[in-house]
Amino acid sequence: MVEKRWGGDALAKKLGKKPAPSQQEAGVDMDSIGESFELYEAGEDASSPIINGFLAGNDLYSILETYLGDLVGDNIYEYFGNQFPLLLKYLNVEGRLSVQVHPTDEVAAERYDCLGKNEFWYVVDAKPDAKIYMGLNRDSSAAEFYAKCKDETVPELMNIYHPQPGDCFYIKAGTVHAAEGGIVIAEIQENSDATLRLYDWGYENNPATRRAIHLDEAIDCIDYEKYKATELFVPGKMASGVVCDNKYFTISVLNLKERYEADSDSFNSFVIYMCVSGAARVGWEGGEEAVAAGDTFLMPAAMGAWRLEPSAQNTTLLEIHIRKMEEDKDEYLEK
Repeated sequence: MVEKRWGGDALAKKLGKKPAPSQQEAGVDMDSIGESFELYEAGEDASSPIINGFLAGNDLYSILETYLGDLVGDNIYEYFGNQFPLLLKYLNVEGRLSVQVHPTDEVAAERYDCLGKNEFWYVVDAKPDAKIYMGLNRDSSAAEFYAKCKDETVPELMNIYHPQPGDCFYIKAGTVHAAEGGIVIAEIQENSDATLRLYDWGYENNPATRRAIHLDEAIDCIDYEKYKATELFVPGKMASGVVCDNKYFTISVLNLKERYEADSDSFNSFVIYMCVSGAARVGWEGGEEAVAAGDTFLMPAAMGAWRLEPSAQNTTLLEIHIRKMEEDKDEYLEK
Protein backbone atom coordinates (compact mmCIF):
# COMPACT_ATOMS: atom_id res chain seq x y z
CA MET A 1 0.00 0.00 0.00
CA VAL A 2 1.31 3.44 -0.90
CA GLU A 3 -0.17 6.55 0.71
CA LYS A 4 -0.78 9.43 -1.69
CA ARG A 5 -2.19 12.93 -1.30
CA TRP A 6 -4.69 12.06 -4.00
CA GLY A 7 -5.56 8.61 -2.63
CA GLY A 8 -8.63 7.31 -0.80
CA ASP A 9 -10.20 4.24 0.81
CA ALA A 10 -11.68 2.50 -2.26
CA LEU A 11 -8.96 -0.14 -2.58
CA ALA A 12 -9.82 -1.41 0.89
CA LYS A 13 -13.59 -1.09 0.51
CA LYS A 14 -14.03 -2.31 -3.08
CA LEU A 15 -11.13 -4.74 -3.52
CA GLY A 16 -10.46 -5.85 0.04
CA LYS A 17 -6.91 -4.57 0.08
CA LYS A 18 -5.03 -4.78 3.39
CA PRO A 19 -1.67 -3.36 4.42
CA ALA A 20 1.34 -5.62 4.67
CA PRO A 21 2.19 -6.75 8.24
CA SER A 22 5.04 -4.23 8.46
CA GLN A 23 2.64 -1.47 7.39
CA GLN A 24 0.08 -2.53 9.99
CA GLU A 25 2.73 -2.06 12.66
CA ALA A 26 3.62 1.35 11.23
CA GLY A 27 -0.02 2.42 11.19
CA VAL A 28 -0.50 3.07 7.45
CA ASP A 29 -3.48 5.33 6.73
CA MET A 30 -5.88 3.17 4.71
CA ASP A 31 -8.07 6.21 4.01
CA SER A 32 -5.40 7.75 1.77
CA ILE A 33 -4.05 4.85 -0.27
CA GLY A 34 -3.29 5.83 -3.85
CA GLU A 35 -1.50 2.69 -5.02
CA SER A 36 -1.50 -1.00 -4.21
CA PHE A 37 1.50 -2.82 -5.67
CA GLU A 38 0.16 -6.19 -6.84
CA LEU A 39 3.04 -7.82 -8.69
CA TYR A 40 6.43 -6.13 -8.59
CA GLU A 41 10.15 -6.79 -8.62
CA ALA A 42 12.69 -4.13 -7.73
CA GLY A 43 15.56 -6.22 -6.41
CA GLU A 44 15.89 -8.47 -3.40
CA ASP A 45 14.62 -5.85 -0.93
CA ALA A 46 11.41 -4.98 -2.80
CA SER A 47 9.67 -7.85 -4.51
CA SER A 48 6.29 -9.60 -4.46
CA PRO A 49 6.09 -12.37 -1.86
CA ILE A 50 4.93 -15.82 -2.91
CA ILE A 51 1.93 -16.74 -0.77
CA ASN A 52 1.17 -20.36 -1.69
CA GLY A 53 2.65 -23.63 -2.87
CA PHE A 54 6.07 -25.07 -2.09
CA LEU A 55 7.72 -21.70 -2.85
CA ALA A 56 5.68 -19.81 -0.23
CA GLY A 57 7.89 -17.43 1.69
CA ASN A 58 10.16 -16.71 -1.26
CA ASP A 59 9.72 -13.68 -3.47
CA LEU A 60 9.54 -12.94 -7.19
CA TYR A 61 13.17 -11.76 -7.31
CA SER A 62 14.57 -14.99 -5.84
CA ILE A 63 12.47 -17.37 -7.94
CA LEU A 64 13.32 -15.45 -11.12
CA GLU A 65 17.01 -15.87 -10.28
CA THR A 66 16.41 -19.59 -9.77
CA TYR A 67 13.96 -20.53 -12.50
CA LEU A 68 14.98 -18.07 -15.24
CA GLY A 69 13.16 -18.83 -18.50
CA ASP A 70 10.95 -21.46 -16.88
CA LEU A 71 9.30 -18.62 -15.01
CA VAL A 72 9.12 -15.85 -17.62
CA GLY A 73 9.82 -17.60 -20.93
CA ASP A 74 13.21 -18.22 -22.56
CA ASN A 75 12.89 -15.44 -25.13
CA ILE A 76 11.79 -12.93 -22.50
CA TYR A 77 14.61 -13.92 -20.17
CA GLU A 78 17.10 -13.23 -22.97
CA TYR A 79 15.77 -9.67 -23.23
CA PHE A 80 15.35 -8.78 -19.57
CA GLY A 81 17.60 -11.11 -17.58
CA ASN A 82 16.85 -11.06 -13.87
CA GLN A 83 14.58 -8.03 -14.08
CA PHE A 84 10.90 -8.91 -14.21
CA PRO A 85 9.61 -6.86 -17.16
CA LEU A 86 6.24 -5.69 -15.81
CA LEU A 87 4.81 -3.93 -12.77
CA LEU A 88 1.13 -4.27 -11.84
CA LYS A 89 -0.80 -1.98 -9.52
CA TYR A 90 -4.24 -0.82 -8.52
CA LEU A 91 -4.75 2.94 -8.29
CA ASN A 92 -7.38 4.90 -6.38
CA VAL A 93 -7.47 8.52 -7.55
CA GLU A 94 -9.84 10.49 -5.31
CA GLY A 95 -8.10 13.86 -5.49
CA ARG A 96 -6.07 15.00 -8.48
CA LEU A 97 -3.27 12.98 -10.03
CA SER A 98 -0.69 15.40 -11.42
CA VAL A 99 -0.45 16.10 -15.14
CA GLN A 100 2.47 13.87 -16.05
CA VAL A 101 4.32 12.06 -18.81
CA HIS A 102 6.58 9.02 -19.04
CA PRO A 103 9.71 8.73 -21.20
CA THR A 104 10.40 6.15 -23.87
CA ASP A 105 12.81 3.27 -23.30
CA GLU A 106 15.51 5.14 -25.25
CA VAL A 107 15.25 8.35 -23.21
CA ALA A 108 14.91 6.51 -19.90
CA ALA A 109 17.98 4.36 -20.62
CA GLU A 110 20.07 7.40 -21.54
CA ARG A 111 18.99 9.69 -18.70
CA TYR A 112 17.79 7.48 -15.85
CA ASP A 113 19.39 4.07 -16.49
CA CYS A 114 16.04 2.27 -16.43
CA LEU A 115 13.23 1.10 -18.67
CA GLY A 116 10.80 3.62 -20.07
CA LYS A 117 7.18 3.54 -19.04
CA ASN A 118 4.48 2.51 -21.46
CA GLU A 119 1.39 1.65 -19.44
CA PHE A 120 -2.23 0.53 -19.66
CA TRP A 121 -5.23 1.58 -17.57
CA TYR A 122 -8.37 -0.51 -17.08
CA VAL A 123 -11.13 1.37 -15.25
CA VAL A 124 -12.50 -0.86 -12.49
CA ASP A 125 -14.85 1.72 -11.00
CA ALA A 126 -15.54 5.43 -11.35
CA LYS A 127 -17.72 8.01 -9.63
CA PRO A 128 -20.07 10.13 -11.79
CA ASP A 129 -17.87 13.23 -11.62
CA ALA A 130 -14.58 11.43 -12.26
CA LYS A 131 -12.35 12.59 -15.10
CA ILE A 132 -9.40 11.18 -16.99
CA TYR A 133 -7.26 13.66 -18.93
CA MET A 134 -5.60 11.81 -21.80
CA GLY A 135 -3.40 13.24 -24.56
CA LEU A 136 -3.84 16.50 -26.44
CA ASN A 137 -7.08 17.51 -28.14
CA ARG A 138 -5.18 19.13 -31.04
CA ASP A 139 -1.66 19.43 -32.36
CA SER A 140 0.43 21.71 -30.18
CA SER A 141 4.08 22.69 -29.68
CA ALA A 142 6.65 22.64 -26.91
CA ALA A 143 6.43 26.42 -26.54
CA GLU A 144 2.64 26.47 -26.24
CA PHE A 145 2.53 23.51 -23.87
CA TYR A 146 5.23 25.00 -21.64
CA ALA A 147 3.40 28.32 -21.45
CA LYS A 148 0.11 26.66 -20.56
CA CYS A 149 1.74 24.70 -17.74
CA LYS A 150 3.15 27.94 -16.39
CA ASP A 151 -0.14 29.87 -16.57
CA GLU A 152 -2.09 26.82 -15.26
CA THR A 153 -4.30 26.41 -18.34
CA VAL A 154 -2.77 23.17 -19.64
CA PRO A 155 -5.96 21.13 -18.97
CA GLU A 156 -7.55 23.14 -21.80
CA LEU A 157 -5.22 21.33 -24.21
CA MET A 158 -6.16 17.86 -23.01
CA ASN A 159 -8.92 15.44 -23.89
CA ILE A 160 -11.32 14.82 -21.01
CA TYR A 161 -12.97 11.43 -20.57
CA HIS A 162 -15.74 10.67 -18.10
CA PRO A 163 -14.64 7.10 -17.37
CA GLN A 164 -16.93 4.11 -17.18
CA PRO A 165 -16.08 0.67 -15.76
CA GLY A 166 -14.29 -1.36 -18.41
CA ASP A 167 -12.75 1.59 -20.27
CA CYS A 168 -9.24 0.78 -21.52
CA PHE A 169 -6.46 3.30 -22.16
CA TYR A 170 -3.07 2.46 -23.63
CA ILE A 171 -0.84 5.26 -22.33
CA LYS A 172 1.99 5.31 -24.81
CA ALA A 173 5.24 6.86 -23.56
CA GLY A 174 5.07 10.57 -24.32
CA THR A 175 1.30 10.83 -23.72
CA VAL A 176 0.40 13.55 -21.24
CA HIS A 177 -2.23 12.34 -18.76
CA ALA A 178 -3.91 12.94 -15.40
CA ALA A 179 -7.02 11.88 -13.46
CA GLU A 180 -9.31 13.07 -10.68
CA GLY A 181 -12.55 12.59 -8.85
CA GLY A 182 -12.89 9.00 -7.65
CA ILE A 183 -11.52 6.28 -9.94
CA VAL A 184 -10.21 2.76 -9.31
CA ILE A 185 -7.78 1.66 -12.03
CA ALA A 186 -5.90 -1.55 -12.75
CA GLU A 187 -2.52 -0.46 -14.12
CA ILE A 188 -0.12 -2.60 -16.15
CA GLN A 189 3.21 -0.99 -17.01
CA GLU A 190 6.82 -1.56 -17.84
CA ASN A 191 8.84 -2.18 -14.69
CA SER A 192 9.88 1.42 -14.23
CA ASP A 193 9.20 4.42 -12.02
CA ALA A 194 10.16 6.98 -14.67
CA THR A 195 7.47 9.63 -14.14
CA LEU A 196 7.90 13.32 -15.00
CA ARG A 197 5.47 15.73 -13.35
CA LEU A 198 4.46 18.66 -15.57
CA TYR A 199 1.72 20.49 -13.66
CA ASP A 200 0.33 19.83 -10.17
CA TRP A 201 -2.94 21.76 -10.14
CA GLY A 202 -1.44 24.71 -8.27
CA TYR A 203 -0.09 22.67 -5.37
CA GLU A 204 3.40 23.50 -6.61
CA ASN A 205 2.80 27.17 -5.73
CA ASN A 206 2.41 26.47 -2.02
CA PRO A 207 5.59 25.57 -0.06
CA ALA A 208 3.50 23.33 2.18
CA THR A 209 2.22 21.18 -0.70
CA ARG A 210 4.95 21.63 -3.30
CA ARG A 211 6.38 18.59 -5.09
CA ALA A 212 9.12 18.52 -7.70
CA ILE A 213 8.07 19.66 -11.18
CA HIS A 214 10.04 18.19 -14.11
CA LEU A 215 8.71 20.37 -16.90
CA ASP A 216 12.09 21.53 -18.19
CA GLU A 217 13.59 18.04 -18.43
CA ALA A 218 10.37 16.56 -19.83
CA ILE A 219 9.71 19.06 -22.58
CA ASP A 220 11.37 16.90 -25.26
CA CYS A 221 9.62 13.72 -24.02
CA ILE A 222 6.08 14.86 -24.85
CA ASP A 223 4.03 13.83 -27.86
CA TYR A 224 2.60 17.13 -29.15
CA GLU A 225 0.41 15.56 -31.81
CA LYS A 226 -3.35 15.19 -31.39
CA TYR A 227 -4.27 12.09 -29.37
CA LYS A 228 -5.18 9.10 -31.55
CA ALA A 229 -8.18 7.84 -29.61
CA THR A 230 -9.17 5.20 -32.16
CA GLU A 231 -5.79 3.50 -31.67
CA LEU A 232 -5.31 4.01 -27.93
CA PHE A 233 -8.75 3.93 -26.27
CA VAL A 234 -11.30 1.10 -26.04
CA PRO A 235 -14.63 2.02 -24.40
CA GLY A 236 -15.91 -0.38 -21.76
CA LYS A 237 -18.90 -1.52 -23.80
CA MET A 238 -16.46 -2.81 -26.44
CA ALA A 239 -13.81 -4.19 -24.07
CA SER A 240 -13.66 -7.92 -24.77
CA GLY A 241 -10.85 -10.06 -26.13
CA VAL A 242 -7.52 -8.44 -27.00
CA VAL A 243 -7.62 -4.73 -26.13
CA CYS A 244 -3.91 -3.89 -26.28
CA ASP A 245 -1.18 -5.64 -28.25
CA ASN A 246 2.35 -4.31 -28.63
CA LYS A 247 5.92 -5.30 -27.81
CA TYR A 248 5.56 -4.19 -24.17
CA PHE A 249 2.51 -6.29 -23.27
CA THR A 250 -0.53 -8.00 -24.71
CA ILE A 251 -3.71 -7.57 -22.67
CA SER A 252 -7.06 -9.32 -23.11
CA VAL A 253 -10.30 -8.74 -21.23
CA LEU A 254 -11.94 -12.05 -20.30
CA ASN A 255 -15.61 -11.67 -19.41
CA LEU A 256 -15.73 -15.13 -17.89
CA LYS A 257 -19.10 -16.82 -18.40
CA GLU A 258 -17.94 -20.40 -18.83
CA ARG A 259 -14.86 -22.58 -18.41
CA TYR A 260 -11.77 -21.13 -20.10
CA GLU A 261 -8.75 -23.31 -20.87
CA ALA A 262 -5.22 -22.25 -21.76
CA ASP A 263 -1.75 -23.72 -22.11
CA SER A 264 1.76 -22.32 -21.75
CA ASP A 265 2.67 -23.38 -25.28
CA SER A 266 0.13 -20.87 -26.63
CA PHE A 267 2.01 -17.95 -25.04
CA ASN A 268 5.76 -18.72 -24.76
CA SER A 269 5.58 -16.27 -21.86
CA PHE A 270 4.47 -16.02 -18.27
CA VAL A 271 0.78 -15.12 -18.05
CA ILE A 272 -0.68 -12.88 -15.34
CA TYR A 273 -4.35 -12.60 -14.45
CA MET A 274 -5.89 -9.72 -12.55
CA CYS A 275 -9.40 -10.48 -11.30
CA VAL A 276 -11.08 -7.08 -11.54
CA SER A 277 -14.62 -8.21 -10.68
CA GLY A 278 -16.48 -11.29 -9.54
CA ALA A 279 -14.72 -14.50 -8.52
CA ALA A 280 -13.29 -17.61 -10.16
CA ARG A 281 -11.38 -20.81 -9.59
CA VAL A 282 -8.07 -21.42 -11.30
CA GLY A 283 -7.01 -25.03 -11.67
CA TRP A 284 -4.09 -27.01 -13.06
CA GLU A 285 -2.86 -30.58 -12.83
CA GLY A 286 -2.67 -31.29 -9.14
CA GLY A 287 -4.05 -28.04 -7.77
CA GLU A 288 -6.75 -25.39 -7.61
CA GLU A 289 -7.12 -21.94 -6.05
CA ALA A 290 -10.06 -19.60 -5.48
CA VAL A 291 -9.58 -16.00 -6.60
CA ALA A 292 -11.75 -12.93 -6.14
CA ALA A 293 -11.87 -9.30 -7.21
CA GLY A 294 -8.54 -7.67 -6.40
CA ASP A 295 -6.48 -10.86 -6.63
CA THR A 296 -3.54 -11.18 -9.02
CA PHE A 297 -1.88 -14.47 -9.95
CA LEU A 298 0.99 -15.51 -12.21
CA MET A 299 1.19 -18.62 -14.35
CA PRO A 300 4.86 -19.53 -15.06
CA ALA A 301 5.95 -20.06 -18.65
CA ALA A 302 6.54 -23.74 -17.88
CA MET A 303 3.14 -24.16 -16.23
CA GLY A 304 1.55 -26.44 -18.79
CA ALA A 305 -2.25 -26.36 -18.98
CA TRP A 306 -4.67 -24.52 -16.71
CA ARG A 307 -8.34 -23.66 -16.53
CA LEU A 308 -10.43 -20.77 -15.25
CA GLU A 309 -14.04 -21.17 -14.16
CA PRO A 310 -16.35 -18.40 -12.94
CA SER A 311 -17.80 -18.81 -9.45
CA ALA A 312 -19.78 -15.55 -9.47
CA GLN A 313 -21.72 -13.51 -11.98
CA ASN A 314 -20.02 -10.64 -13.83
CA THR A 315 -16.55 -12.12 -13.43
CA THR A 316 -13.90 -10.29 -15.43
CA LEU A 317 -10.17 -10.95 -15.59
CA LEU A 318 -7.35 -9.21 -17.40
CA GLU A 319 -4.99 -11.66 -19.11
CA ILE A 320 -1.48 -10.24 -19.53
CA HIS A 321 1.58 -11.60 -21.28
CA ILE A 322 4.46 -10.40 -23.47
CA ARG A 323 4.70 -11.11 -27.16
CA LYS A 324 8.27 -10.50 -28.25
CA MET A 325 9.01 -10.46 -31.97
CA GLU A 326 12.17 -12.30 -32.96
CA GLU A 327 13.23 -9.47 -35.28
CA ASP A 328 13.48 -7.19 -32.24
CA LYS A 329 15.88 -9.52 -30.48
CA ASP A 330 19.24 -8.10 -31.62
CA GLU A 331 18.11 -4.54 -30.90
CA TYR A 332 17.05 -5.45 -27.36
CA LEU A 333 20.19 -7.43 -26.65
CA GLU A 334 22.35 -4.51 -27.79
CA LYS A 335 20.55 -2.26 -25.28
